[in-house]
Amino acid sequence: MVWLSFRLAAIACVPLTTEVASLVVLRSDQLPQGQIPHLNGIKGMVNGKASTEAELKQAHSCLSGKRIVFVGPSTSKSDYMALAYFAEYGRWPDQDQVMYGPLHMPAAGPNPLYGPLLEYGLNVGGHHPRPVSVNPCSVGTAESYLHYSNAIFNGHELCDCYKNDPTGKFHIADLYNQTENRIYVNEDASTMVAYFQWFGDTVNPRGSVNFSPLTYLPTHLNPTKAIHQTCPVGQFKGTWDWYMPVQHFINNFVRNLKPTHLIIDAAYWPTQTHNAQFWDELSSAGANAVMESQGQVMWRTVPLRKDYPIAEPAGAVNLAPFHAKGWKIYDAAGIVTNYRANAADDDIYFDTVHLKPHTESHLMASFLGNHVCPAR
Repeated sequence: MVWLSFRLAAIACVPLTTEVASLVVLRSDQLPQGQIPHLNGIKGMVNGKASTEAELKQAHSCLSGKRIVFVGPSTSKSDYMALAYFAEYGRWPDQDQVMYGPLHMPAAGPNPLYGPLLEYGLNVGGHHPRPVSVNPCSVGTAESYLHYSNAIFNGHELCDCYKNDPTGKFHIADLYNQTENRIYVNEDASTMVAYFQWFGDTVNPRGSVNFSPLTYLPTHLNPTKAIHQTCPVGQFKGTWDWYMPVQHFINNFVRNLKPTHLIIDAAYWPTQTHNAQFWDELSSAGANAVMESQGQVMWRTVPLRKDYPIAEPAGAVNLAPFHAKGWKIYDAAGIVTNYRANAADDDIYFDTVHLKPHTESHLMASFLGNHVCPAR
């Protein structure tokens, strides 16, 4: 684990790669002609395949009425970001740059899927003014990226997000007062996509915003209007409103969101894989969370580089109690393996664990086609 921590730290604190560092935030009228992603013949994907505009529109309309919740670490956040972007714009964020903002004033900026790199010092504020510090809130080191990635969703996302890492070095430890809870709602389509942070045994779900109104107000309500948020995105008031073990969080909050799809991702964070009581409680909580909504609960398998240095903990979890309680498998590992074929690790991943935008978009298009909107 020490070696892995060192390797991740090295990746996190090195200067951005040329591919990502060259991405700057520009308004569309500042881009050379032919350089605007997605507006020059790039049609996107459906179920991982090139698609027509009609097929994309059909896939997008299929999200209507869906309430999809991801619980896990940054790999789950990547799934959330790609799917929420598709829900907002009807196209996948499969390029290094993305188009965002209203149609009358589109902008281009670095793909938010590069968050693990962008949060380390790059000013990605774009043409959205960054909020000033609000007493008693303190500004975290990742504030620029968190503000930018939230602004992409045009006011349709509530982001209880903060990280402060002055050293710029990644550690598998709770050092940064970090949290990232995101709820995206498309009111017109009654679509909700949500992500809640869980870092295995290191950091349980927690937040500095009281989300409870979302459990009893109308499902179409925009969370940014329903929830009081003391601090702007990327800032922290110094205390948590709530903190609880993941199984209790799913039982006592996620269940009340009435998810149509709930995806749990333990990924590479340390977990006590032989703690049978914990995994039994988690499997029960997941099944209970989708009982009223008659939804699906899924275990996400972990895509890994071929040179990943150690066994990832999630692969050692006994899934028998999950299967017995009706869980399905979201085989992210298998989807990525089939997609990559003979491609090199660096063609698929931009760091040790995070997928490049084209791979992540393929993964979520496949998830959408296989689990949310299967062909009839």
